[in-house]
Amino acid sequence: MDVLKDLFDEKILKIISLFIENPSKRYFLSDVANSTQVNITTTFRILNKLAEKGFLKTAVIGKVRFYQLDYNDKTKELMKLLRKEEDPIEKFISSVSEHPRVKKIILESKDSNNAKLILVGGFLPEEKINRIINTIKENSGFKINYVGLSEEQYIKLREFKDYGLDKKVIWEKKDQ
Repeated sequence: MDVLKDLFDEKILKIISLFIENPSKRYFLSDVANSTQVNITTTFRILNKLAEKGFLKTAVIGKVRFYQLDYNDKTKELMKLLRKEEDPIEKFISSVSEHPRVKKIILESKDSNNAKLILVGGFLPEEKINRIINTIKENSGFKINYVGLSEEQYIKLREFKDYGLDKKVIWEKKDQ
């Protein structure tokens, strides 16, 4: 990271590091500016540039714009470059999302040692998922519990009661 500070603008690195350290968290402009101690207008310019280049995804709720790390090939490479240790949930997502039957991953709850996830898809590879979970637990001590739902069950659950499931989606297969 110190070598990168000599090559790149330190303000950009501070902002990128904030998002990489908390990849599932959504920030609004003033949160990022306060956390990184970067001027708000500079922060705005950097966030828009990162979103334009595909490193961040944005969501507008009312008049407020939120920013979140867009977990894609670009950000994976950036994480490797910055040599940040990957979050256990991010390791889980990158491993499980490779399976073609997994359509969505929903974060139900998380604390410092545990996470509860909902996996949406048909005929999920339970053995493979359990191996991934056990590997993560052995390496980091982080425990992941999950429940698998078919796409039909997910849709009916959304219709039955508003649990805010769509707001908790942390990964979704892109339509191809």
